[in-house]
Amino acid sequence: MIRLPTLGSQSGQTWDHKGRTELVQIFVSYDDSAINFLQFLYAENGSLVLSERPDYIYVGNNFSTVTLQYPDEFLTSLKGTWNYGKLTSIECGTNLGRHGPFGRAYKDDKHFDFQLGNHRAFGGFHGTTSRAGTLESIGIYVKPIASLSNLNSDQQVNVSKSASKAEVKNIYLDH
Repeated sequence: MIRLPTLGSQSGQTWDHKGRTELVQIFVSYDDSAINFLQFLYAENGSLVLSERPDYIYVGNNFSTVTLQYPDEFLTSLKGTWNYGKLTSIECGTNLGRHGPFGRAYKDDKHFDFQLGNHRAFGGFHGTTSRAGTLESIGIYVKPIASLSNLNSDQQVNVSKSASKAEVKNIYLDH
């Protein structure tokens, strides 16, 4: 699996969901200044498993639940903004649409845009949570295509790619 770097500050409590690929629900706590926490419900070995909730969380003024149409709906993108040691907004894209944005983007925020493509490439999340109770950073794992036969499978979905190569390069340089 390819580990894309976390974007945002990285000094807080780390969490890692590598290999948790079957995403069923996303729980988002946020307010106007930050994403406070994300929690996930995964399908694993025929059961539903709720991810651990990070220590030091602050439940913001807003809480949203995103329920995917599992197993048909899957993550194709993750984008958002961060600044001053915290994520300020986040949006999830799937093969069936967009969820969010949650939080608020500000003029001086740095933007990130992870485009996963058409082949169920999501391999899990990782990130850090601050002692102040906000989500500091988020990154993802990407699963490479396992065989050439998967290139022309029915699992392909048309997803527009919004980030140019220069924009993607800047994501890593700003980090």
